[in-house]
Amino acid sequence: MKKEKDVKWKLPKKRQPIWRVFKFIFNPIFRVKRVEYLGEQFPEKCIIIANHNNKKGPMVYEFSLPIRHVTWGAYQMLGSYKMRFKYLRDVLYIQKNGVKKWKATLKAGFESIFSIYTYRGMKVIPSYPDARFRKTLHYSMQCLDEGFAISLFPEDSNAGYFDEMRHFFSGFVMLSEQYYKKTGEDLPIFPIYYGRKKKKIVVGKPLYVQDFVKQGLKRDEIAEKFRLEVNALYQDHFKE
Repeated sequence: MKKEKDVKWKLPKKRQPIWRVFKFIFNPIFRVKRVEYLGEQFPEKCIIIANHNNKKGPMVYEFSLPIRHVTWGAYQMLGSYKMRFKYLRDVLYIQKNGVKKWKATLKAGFESIFSIYTYRGMKVIPSYPDARFRKTLHYSMQCLDEGFAISLFPEDSNAGYFDEMRHFFSGFVMLSEQYYKKTGEDLPIFPIYYGRKKKKIVVGKPLYVQDFVKQGLKRDEIAEKFRLEVNALYQDHFKE
């Protein structure tokens, strides 16, 4: 089997005039009515964990959060047209959303044309599910050093997207641990939730991985703590 090539990635530039124009045009569609803080507001450097809310969530967060942030996203979406098409058709639409193959093929064929520009505009870091994940961590720490926050969606969405998330992957815990090891900084991690019906984002109080490490918790156990925090935001502010 031919080995799949890694996608190209560059440290984001602070100024992106074309993307600013794009955001100005689509603000009315994606921007939420309100961002509600339950505690402190975002510092410049932090980690943000959020619900994905199908494919709309990342765009909503990009347009609505008042902080310069870089987002983790499926590495295939930063690759060739063929990689983007196969991911959109087979994974996003057929596997996660249960769309029929003919419809998924049409949607993916069209969206794959321009999606690369959207992902680059959103400053997406390729997230790898294998040994290449070390590159995701390396890119993320570069961005943190440059003053970007990191936002990501740790939910296991292989069976689809749910209002209350069932499992969190622990990659964000590893990022926090690695950055602490490198700099001595225990970054605040903010759980947040976007509810599309209320068109609102709720930002929870920040938590710190090293507090859980001192309690003797393992990565998966720490990730579970954060899952419960994000789900609590849904239960308290959005569940009907």
